[in-house]
Amino acid sequence: MEITVKVEIVRRGEAEIRVRRGERVENVMRRLGLNPVEYVAVMEGRVVPEDEVISKPVKLKLVPVVSGG
Repeated sequence: MEITVKVEIVRRGEAEIRVRRGERVENVMRRLGLNPVEYVAVMEGRVVPEDEVISKPVKLKLVPVVSGG
């Protein structure tokens, strides 16, 4: 069964993607052409690991990791 995930990619825009129930956040990032190591995922207001399973329609915010000195 497919579900809809609304994705906000900070500084890049928004997207809506259909995924299979049970898909991982990491797979959503890869399907959007993003490297999971470079983003922190926030789902339903909480930070989640990239192996978090998506089991219902959600809003997913992807925040780029900033580093340097």
